[in-house]
Amino acid sequence: MSGTRKVATVIGNNKFVEGYIVERLVKAGYVVRVAVPQPALVNVIRPFGNVGQITPLYCSVNKEDTLIRAIEGAEVVINVSELAFGKNKSKLELHNVQAAQTIARISAAAGVKRLIHFSALGAELNSRSAYLVSKKRGEDAVLQAFPSAVVLRTGIVFGPEDQFLNKLALIASYFPIMPAYNANTKLQPVYAGDVADAVMKAVQQVECDGKIYEIAGAEIYTNRELMSWLVGWLRTGNDVSGLSPALIRLMAFTLQFMPGAIMTPALLNMMEYDSVSSQNENGLLALGIVPTPIEMIAPIYLYCYRSINDFTELKRLQHRIEQ
Repeated sequence: MSGTRKVATVIGNNKFVEGYIVERLVKAGYVVRVAVPQPALVNVIRPFGNVGQITPLYCSVNKEDTLIRAIEGAEVVINVSELAFGKNKSKLELHNVQAAQTIARISAAAGVKRLIHFSALGAELNSRSAYLVSKKRGEDAVLQAFPSAVVLRTGIVFGPEDQFLNKLALIASYFPIMPAYNANTKLQPVYAGDVADAVMKAVQQVECDGKIYEIAGAEIYTNRELMSWLVGWLRTGNDVSGLSPALIRLMAFTLQFMPGAIMTPALLNMMEYDSVSSQNENGLLALGIVPTPIEMIAPIYLYCYRSINDFTELKRLQHRIEQ
């Protein structure tokens, strides 16, 4: 059995989307190494597989020996790791470009059959965002070292464990005015399950090799539209007219140190630049995946923040999902 087992390595940052990917790899029969900076946190997803099927490994993308240990013998490598929304260009270069290139180089030398690299919607060399520039440079470096790699550009990912909609709903529970930061910035949130399904398509389909896919959701919202929808669903009646960007930044800096970190600079960074598909042909539909609308999933896990709990409506939503 050991000679025929399929091994997949997921290199990440202890993000919630990694659990969805691991779950699908396990169902496909892979033995999964989860290579992350905090392997103890992987224990929550180990029940997804049989005993020994999911192995947590300590891995720092800046320590080549840990990468070699994680990748050696793997058939599939999925690189979800990134430094997100940083302002320090040297750190972004180190993590999003050099480390990505190292992972691709080691994967090629180890004879890995499939490499899936996570990038970001809007990744362009001429972007105003240093983060998005670094993600584009990372894509180019990966494809140069491993030409058949599949690049998945994702935007904001939502799901029950997310740190985006949950944080916004928590803010709506405490503050009468929503921090509509850069109110006209466009977002296209994608469901974590759809992201994981896209990974499995890239793993299983040879025709995906060497291509860049934009993994975006069903709807495009401005920040204000998304907050208006959220407030409408929660029935909290918050004002979404917005505050000055400087005041919102000050709020985020202060509240990040409060219990629960209700609002953080990282949350605002998600809302600073457009994160939408360029409408090219390589999206979820090209992979045979119909994007899941945010209205189909988010209300189920945001219900606990609602000001008026109507469990009859919740049951109707759950019934829709089951159908």
